[in-house]
Amino acid sequence: MSRTPRKLSEGNVYHIFARGVSRLQILEDDEDNAFFLGLLGRFTFSGDCDLLAYCLMGNHFHLLVKMEMRRLSEEMKRLEVSYAQHFNEKYERTGTLFQGRFGSEPIDSDEQLLAALRYIHLNPQKAGIAPFDDYEWSSYQEYMGRAKAELASTSLALEMVGGTDYFEKFHRIECDDRSFMDENTSAGQRARKRLTDQNVREMAREVLGIDRLSNLCEMTREDRNTALVALKDMGATVRQIERLTGISRGVVGRVTRK
Repeated sequence: MSRTPRKLSEGNVYHIFARGVSRLQILEDDEDNAFFLGLLGRFTFSGDCDLLAYCLMGNHFHLLVKMEMRRLSEEMKRLEVSYAQHFNEKYERTGTLFQGRFGSEPIDSDEQLLAALRYIHLNPQKAGIAPFDDYEWSSYQEYMGRAKAELASTSLALEMVGGTDYFEKFHRIECDDRSFMDENTSAGQRARKRLTDQNVREMAREVLGIDRLSNLCEMTREDRNTALVALKDMGATVRQIERLTGISRGVVGRVTRK
């Protein structure tokens, strides 16, 4: 069966996203995130194209780019192949890392561009990982002048909204504190400080002796279920456990409710 042709943008601006196969965690730690950003700088968005925004989210990533689609497809292939080689070698695995071809949404107006950029930057908060303005692995920090990396072309969006002060306000327009709470938590639980993904990884390593949470998929059912309950008892949300382990939310919820 032939693939559906991609919708093209008249201005060659696209919101790009890709996910790990079977929701696999493709960015396990800070080293992986840094390596991925290094690839962006080395291979992909250079010369006559612009990387307008990015956000790395553990089992997927988002990019906002200005590039002609044919070249974009070539560069994305290079990026994904290079990163998959790194990941498979580091974690001693084989096979496909990304699920299908990367997704693309054409951006055809200034309003769509700003909406996509804001959506990308708010991803960590809406997913319950960290406040958007405190998340290290997105281009928001570059826009605010707080990042070491200089990958994103920030001048266009900053000019459109009127500078960094208005850029922050623009992001807070749709920022709802409730989105930083797991939908299944009680009012009492919401009063507690949310655990970041890194907090959960560290607790799993120190308390359970699990170096990689994705290894839970390889455990016996009994051991896996014991670990899932322990993670939930430590304060991890069902969403976090799903995201970090690659185990479906339905399974996590069923096991931790027993």
